[in-house]
Amino acid sequence: MYDYHTHTAFSDDCDVPMEEMLLGAVKFGIKELAITDHYDPGYEDPEFPFTLDFEEYYKALRDAEKQYQGRLSIIKGMEIGIMETQFAECRRAVRDFPYDIIIGSFHCLGKDDLYRYDFSQVDGPIKLEEFYTYVNRCLKEYKDYDIAGHLTIIDRYIGKIYDYKPYMDIFEDTLKTIIYDGKGLEINTSSFKYETGIWLPRKEILKLYKELGGEILTFGSDSHDPSHFMDHFAEAHELAKDLGFKYQCTFRKRKPEFHKL
Repeated sequence: MYDYHTHTAFSDDCDVPMEEMLLGAVKFGIKELAITDHYDPGYEDPEFPFTLDFEEYYKALRDAEKQYQGRLSIIKGMEIGIMETQFAECRRAVRDFPYDIIIGSFHCLGKDDLYRYDFSQVDGPIKLEEFYTYVNRCLKEYKDYDIAGHLTIIDRYIGKIYDYKPYMDIFEDTLKTIIYDGKGLEINTSSFKYETGIWLPRKEILKLYKELGGEILTFGSDSHDPSHFMDHFAEAHELAKDLGFKYQCTFRKRKPEFHKL
């Protein structure tokens, strides 16, 4: 019962206070919850700037950890939005406090916000190649994260399910980098909430990750309210086992711990 990607009102796109999320987790019967609120330096959206008061945030995590001791294990995390122009700011943010886990995600292609971008005006396959080349290039240089979050997130916004065969060479190189660096992937089940009908990342990417020797794997609902905790985790666990994964990971002090699926 581990949910390793969740948000609270410390994230600009979430209205639910941390206390309400934690009470919901206890009621749901979750054993361990990673709070991973957003920080996206350089994100130019006035509605969701994804800034974070690090000191206040970390204090809230520590206070919650003490308050819920014996009822709920709280993992102190952050989801950073990786941007090529913001590596130094990302590094500074994750090193300011002793977090347990850092999810590194891509919400932008350069400065283009995937959520706001009008994909109807571009060639989809070209934009996919551009995005995954960008992710590859960034992860060659930026290393201060533990789990690559929702790696195929662009599928949510691009408006069509494209064949990924043309991009598998890029993915292979990216996954080799992730594995070599001692990082991992998450299975993010928020695709069910958005009804896209595809896994995050896609099944073929998870399969390739396993074939290349990837073992570090977490499961996250990406919940922004308690009703989505552990959404479709039973199916996600079965998918992982079908692909040959034997373990799921939890994190303490940025180090993975392996638990049999």
